[in-house]
Amino acid sequence: MRSLLLALIGLAAGLAAQAEQGTHSALDDKASPWRLVFSDEFKGKGRPDPDKWISKEYNRRPNEKGPDGWWDPENAFLDGHGHLVLRTTKIENRNPGEDKDPYDFATAMVSTEGKFEQTFGRFEARAKLPQAAGWWAAFWLFSSSVNNVDGSGRDGTEVDIFEGFGWTDRINQALHWDGYNKAHQWVSSDTVVPGIRHGWHTFTLEWYPNEYVFFIDGQETWRSRAGGVSQVPLWLKLSGELSTSGWAATETWANKAEPEKYPDDFLVDWVRVYERIPDTDD
Repeated sequence: MRSLLLALIGLAAGLAAQAEQGTHSALDDKASPWRLVFSDEFKGKGRPDPDKWISKEYNRRPNEKGPDGWWDPENAFLDGHGHLVLRTTKIENRNPGEDKDPYDFATAMVSTEGKFEQTFGRFEARAKLPQAAGWWAAFWLFSSSVNNVDGSGRDGTEVDIFEGFGWTDRINQALHWDGYNKAHQWVSSDTVVPGIRHGWHTFTLEWYPNEYVFFIDGQETWRSRAGGVSQVPLWLKLSGELSTSGWAATETWANKAEPEKYPDDFLVDWVRVYERIPDTDD
């Protein structure tokens, strides 16, 4: 009995270690209906793999609706420990005369635009969320066709697999279509996950021709067919944004950025994309 107990303790410890390292997935099973088609384990140091990712500089000016913060390519890098780092830093105000604040923020974005895109499938990232109030991290799918306006998201939908925040245990998942002006349509779901801002967590989307299904750490959190499910390829994006203006800053649970809390990091352990293996009866 003692030897059996010790064996069980050893097995439990081994599984816990695998979970912490993030090296094992149920999809490794040969019986899985999913086939891996894209991945990045973020090995090495320096810039993210240019064959997989691009990083653009971008600024949303203060008089525009939406989040604040520059996307600075220098704030996206590999740390040499198997992680992609998207860092947010305090910088001097780059819009003098337009904004009364003496400071601004630089964060980062990487995407597979022009490198990899897919219609339908399973999209996963294992990540550690930021800690500082005022900014949020996101893993999402996008295409320029999201700006088409025809009353439907079938020609392109922004799919927010998750938006995680440094000041709350809420995770936001959302769909946006018909552009971002007067015709803009969207639906979203908030899920409170105690402790989500600590440790590593896996965020998953299963995108089918007629439905989106969202998961956090393997547990289903939302499913939706809103807008009519996108039927066009979308590329991956990992990004940080700020809550100095727009919807996130006006939500009752939001906190604005506190400059003294920066720099702060959003870490990504890996990203994996799968396509569904057709059934033999198909």
